[in-house]
Amino acid sequence: MEFKAICKAVIQDVEGVKTFVFKSKNKLSFEPGQFVSLLLPGSNGNIVRSYTISSAPTGSDLFSLTVRAVPEGLGSNWLHNELHAGMDLSFSGPFGHFIPSQNEDSKLLLLAAGSGITPHLSTLRHWRNQAAEVNAHLIFSVRSPDQIIEQQELLALVKQIPGLTLTVIPENVTGHVWHGISGRLDPLWLNALVRDIKEREVYICGPAPYMAAVKEYLTGCHFDLQHYHEEAFVSPEQPSVNQHNNDSTSYKVNFARSGISVNSNGNESLLEIAEKAGVAVKNACRSGICGACRTLKTAGSVNMQDLGGILPDEVNQGMVLLCCSQPSSDVVLDI
Repeated sequence: MEFKAICKAVIQDVEGVKTFVFKSKNKLSFEPGQFVSLLLPGSNGNIVRSYTISSAPTGSDLFSLTVRAVPEGLGSNWLHNELHAGMDLSFSGPFGHFIPSQNEDSKLLLLAAGSGITPHLSTLRHWRNQAAEVNAHLIFSVRSPDQIIEQQELLALVKQIPGLTLTVIPENVTGHVWHGISGRLDPLWLNALVRDIKEREVYICGPAPYMAAVKEYLTGCHFDLQHYHEEAFVSPEQPSVNQHNNDSTSYKVNFARSGISVNSNGNESLLEIAEKAGVAVKNACRSGICGACRTLKTAGSVNMQDLGGILPDEVNQGMVLLCCSQPSSDVVLDI
């Protein structure tokens, strides 16, 4: 379901990072760590991009997105260059199961690199507002000391939240006054900083290589990955497609509202089938994360391998993510 929001303010943070404050025209209920998907104008039509909410849930209609402008990033650069206070946007969500506060009674390790701090900002602001006491260590990796997003607030939050520890690790401190540790977060630093890592729930957000390196280390030290949680919107690889049917298999995929029916052998995703049939579908991550291609299935069965972009209640209502679902029978979609 799409909602409307008006941009109320654009706030410059560190170089290349801005916070956009929105007022939703409907009350927005979300958990700290969740994200929304924005419908943005692109050169060849609208695009959908997903961004984590950086503000704390307050039960009001206000929310904030803290976004880094990335090279060749159509969505982030449009926001930075074109969006200003007073403009309307459409969005959907919130989505996602990356919610550290659900385990706030456990020992937590929060890991972030660059703009991956945003879900943790929401979580920390929520803990402050709720006067929570936690056992949590936040390790924030940045390129340099002048790239610490919301630095002053992070320092204040450490004082305001009992049991919260903050370690900031800039990779390069040349030309800066810095008295802490520096370099890249590697297994030696991680082991030294978090001796009890095997006892903690790990929540990590950042660039794919950063998350992959941490996960590789945790796997190597026999960490139970059931206690490992990561947030990302674009997988480094497309999701694998199960080539489980032979060419003689044929299922009918009916796009009911479009009046189009096509046959499929079940080895392509419903999103790929729709695109080949000329049916327009909003999409972004193409890997089952962002939830942009969520569609009601009114008949049939599918094999869906999502990565958190859809809620169990939505699945029970018949919703599917087209990008990571393959037909396993004749299917009717409400699109």
